[in-house]
Amino acid sequence: MNRNAKIATWSAVALIVAGLVVGAGYTVVTVTSAIPPTPTPELSMPARSAAPAPKPTAVLPKTEQERVGGAENCHPLAQIQISGEVDGNGNLIEHAELRTEPIDFGPREGANGIVSVNGQGKIVSYTTVAGDNLDGIETRLCTDMDTVARYNGVGYAPGEHTWKIGETFVIRPDPNVPWIDPVKQWHAEHPNG
Repeated sequence: MNRNAKIATWSAVALIVAGLVVGAGYTVVTVTSAIPPTPTPELSMPARSAAPAPKPTAVLPKTEQERVGGAENCHPLAQIQISGEVDGNGNLIEHAELRTEPIDFGPREGANGIVSVNGQGKIVSYTTVAGDNLDGIETRLCTDMDTVARYNGVGYAPGEHTWKIGETFVIRPDPNVPWIDPVKQWHAEHPNG
């Protein structure tokens, strides 16, 4: 090999190695969710969407507007917290409680369902309609729908189910009623899987 051929070969090798070194610096991250990305076929709702939500239709008291910063940038999200304690027999008794108050910003794309309130006007549940999705409901109610779906047994794990049109999500659980994890219950009933 002559001198020019050697220089060309080593230059090509150096470029390839440099490309591999630069490429090795990038990391590919895959994000997954415990909430089903697609509901069951037949009369089911689309999964989460990235569609922007329209402006809120409800006027909130100034203190609540300051807390949430508007429907599209709601913070902190209301969420269902599940905690437990061991009873006298060594059994774990779990309870669920709503943390932070949900706020209804009004119907929007992906969240045109029915919001139910209690005697004090506080949101207790949401009934889904065609076209609803978790993102839309989360934005409308300023509520972490991942925790709501888990509490309501929605997911892919054994014992959980995919949600359907007309399903009612409990948003405000009764903290005095024990919560039974559907996945743990399924495994207890099916010990051999």
